[in-house]
Amino acid sequence: MANARQPASHKHASATATGADGVYSPHIMKQHSVPFAPHVETLPNGVTVVVDSVASVDSAAVGIWINAGTRDEPRGKAGVAHFVEHTSFRRTLTRTTNRIAREFENVGAYANAYTTKEETCFYARTLSEHLPRVATVLADVVLHPVFDAGDVEKERTIITEEIRAYEDEAEEFIFDMGEQQVFGDHPLGPPIVGTADSVQRITADDVRRFHESHYHAGALTLTVSGNVDPNRIIDIATGLFETASPRRRASRRQAPRQRAVEPLTLRRPVQQAHVLWQARTPGLHDHARHALLLLNTLMGDGMSSRLNVRIRERKGLAYNIYSQLQLFGDCGVFAVYAGLDERHVSNVGTMLEQELSLLIERGVTRTELARAKQQLRASKIMSLESLSARMSMLGKGMLEDGHPEDPYETITRIDAVTLDEVHDIARRVLAPEMFHQCLVLPLED
Repeated sequence: MANARQPASHKHASATATGADGVYSPHIMKQHSVPFAPHVETLPNGVTVVVDSVASVDSAAVGIWINAGTRDEPRGKAGVAHFVEHTSFRRTLTRTTNRIAREFENVGAYANAYTTKEETCFYARTLSEHLPRVATVLADVVLHPVFDAGDVEKERTIITEEIRAYEDEAEEFIFDMGEQQVFGDHPLGPPIVGTADSVQRITADDVRRFHESHYHAGALTLTVSGNVDPNRIIDIATGLFETASPRRRASRRQAPRQRAVEPLTLRRPVQQAHVLWQARTPGLHDHARHALLLLNTLMGDGMSSRLNVRIRERKGLAYNIYSQLQLFGDCGVFAVYAGLDERHVSNVGTMLEQELSLLIERGVTRTELARAKQQLRASKIMSLESLSARMSMLGKGMLEDGHPEDPYETITRIDAVTLDEVHDIARRVLAPEMFHQCLVLPLED
């Protein structure tokens, strides 16, 4: 019932209203905007409740967020945060696994959860009329799980198979290896699901201790987006979370040290080669955050991106190539991935170096930057038409910045980024020599 990783969000470009100079006008944008004005309230015990009312729908998305992820795990217990997420659905003080599933599905609701490096989210989609019942079951799963030793053993088997499934997917595997290459033994290094060895060492007591340490009122946020009344949600939340453990001091997170850049090559039973280049970047709270987002978009996110145009479309050397930006609270990673024939690895590596060097030397063009801004703007506005995306925006904003993200403020900040700012962050973090290189190649004959 639970996912180790958050589902990927795909950006889409669309035609947008523009001014005379070809760049969208904030005034025009506001005229056509989707309303977004969430209500935020903190309960007396410290639980935060955020409600986003959308009157034009008949359903709702609800999420319970925990400000803890795999970087908060004790050393040697990689995967225990994900273990908690999985096992919570097994049993509560008053509900069995079957009863939990039936209570969701009897009203047509869908529930799931995911763990990331810095957060955990339990979420559900339901008709608005059933939200109180669904939220009650979801809160029970989060607050009152019973980590029975037998259930932990069952989940150990399931998670071990999940690890094997990721290892069978070369694209997943190389990103897990790449993160360990960049972060080493820092808590950001191990895979979210843990390793086969670490999962075998996790006990029911380990799972229970992690839950007791991190699932407390000060770390919990409830977010709801849909056809709901904020006052009614506050009343429901007050009852649901009155038994939450008292607020505790947040766990201290240490920023990872910069590691020496060393190449890594692995041979695996795969049919094509997989290339991953990764460079450390500033994190979520750095002033260059929005410039990094634009840089990622124009370099490798979309059909018109530099890497896709040159390496895939013009040269036909890779079936799949893209860049990716992952931002944590105190650091980030800019990654370039390619899946290709092993014979082209050297050639594509040279092209990547050339593109990065060209970026450092000349920066980006005004046309490229305008197109990247339009792509991010379109993606942000279209996400407001999804209740799940709106609910996630609320939760992530609270955990990352202490308040819900204002999507229109984000768009304004993105639009304000200059060519010089993009060029400056590119020079700071994307020089070819700053990239860790990881290769997964087919087994030799």
